[in-house]
Amino acid sequence: MTSETSAKQNKEKSAVTAEQVAQYLQENPDFFINRDSLLAEITLPHESGKAISLLERQVKVLRERSIESRHTLNTLLENAKYNDQLFNVTRALILALLMENDVSQIASATEANLNTQPGIDASSVILFSSDDLNNVENTRIESADFLQDVFPTLIRDRKTLCKNIEKQTANFLFPHYGTGVRSVALCPIGRDRMLGVLAIGNKAQDYFNADLDTMFLDFIGEVLESIILRKIN
Repeated sequence: MTSETSAKQNKEKSAVTAEQVAQYLQENPDFFINRDSLLAEITLPHESGKAISLLERQVKVLRERSIESRHTLNTLLENAKYNDQLFNVTRALILALLMENDVSQIASATEANLNTQPGIDASSVILFSSDDLNNVENTRIESADFLQDVFPTLIRDRKTLCKNIEKQTANFLFPHYGTGVRSVALCPIGRDRMLGVLAIGNKAQDYFNADLDTMFLDFIGEVLESIILRKIN
């Protein structure tokens, strides 16, 4: 082996990799302190093709992270506001339902209470036809067939379903409000035995959507189930 080859191999063994440099800088973030001349010589490619300094790139990265953080914070604040609103709706509704004496009054009180809440343009309590409920007066009793056809996952999973709806569906769910409702939250009334559904509508197409947290809506459905069962048993 010649001395030139040996020197070349030794140089390759001693060469510092990009990963090692990155790890060293990560472990020594103050490396560039008092090394202004080195900072001035380092340049990075820019989207426009023009090279920028490391400091400019750092400012750009920090600005982008700041914008991303603000977006995340805004999303969290919106979710907190939505959940706070739902908590107030749930509390007011439960207090109202505890004052009612029969299923008809429970359904009417539910709709009247929800219709006064912000973000709710229409509401409807639809109970499914059964031996226990068919004799209930002044309450909407329907076969579950239509909802089974249009929302099969609602009947199968028995979890609150939020989505936009067509005019025909809006007319079925909210016959007294016309076809202006474009999105809906469908809360099953009952888990082991599904007594019916609470439909809550909004005129905006994406107001009730799959990304919404349905914890409070599920709870409202469970409360309705418990109160209704006490009146029919």
